[in-house]
Amino acid sequence: MKSKTSLLRTVIVAAAVIYLYFWIAGFPSSWTTEMADIVNNTSKFTDKHGYDVPGEYSVSVDLSDLESNVGKELYNDGAHRIYVMWMDNVGLQGGGYRIGFRAVGTYSRDGASLISGLHHITLDEHQFTSEMTAKMTAAYKGKVYESATYGTAGINFKDGDDFSFYLFPNDAYEKDEVTMNEKGIVKLTVSGLYQNLWSKK
Repeated sequence: MKSKTSLLRTVIVAAAVIYLYFWIAGFPSSWTTEMADIVNNTSKFTDKHGYDVPGEYSVSVDLSDLESNVGKELYNDGAHRIYVMWMDNVGLQGGGYRIGFRAVGTYSRDGASLISGLHHITLDEHQFTSEMTAKMTAAYKGKVYESATYGTAGINFKDGDDFSFYLFPNDAYEKDEVTMNEKGIVKLTVSGLYQNLWSKK
């Protein structure tokens, strides 16, 4: 009986030590908290220390197989990642070829960091907005096109956001420089990324 009691006591102490270790390391927040919980907690966290990410980042996409582009990386520094989340062609009336990027960041009980094409801004205690900072160009058939923004979003994922572009401007279709049934490779180059940082006040 004494050995069972001693074993139980040892298990309880070991469990407490392991829990304390993971609590100090910040893992419990990873199990129970999402990035949006930190972003929305304006009483404890501030977003005033973010900054522009210098440089241009490129990814090549295949117009002959749009689905094959999903998962291709635009940016990866080991802690932050931006990759192709979706790509489609909605026809001339819908703007033609479009692409969506997913941005993945890091977070813990001490704050969060997200490199994205969006700057997430706290307006006041309960109001937030997002502005597109990124610009994209599409190099295709010897020409470079300025890509217009398609969509922006808030922190809608557990660890980040998403943003999207039209690949080509309307006049590229109107001039028959691009059709709705292309088979080539397009080099997409994105600049103006922003590192959103939320840290304790």
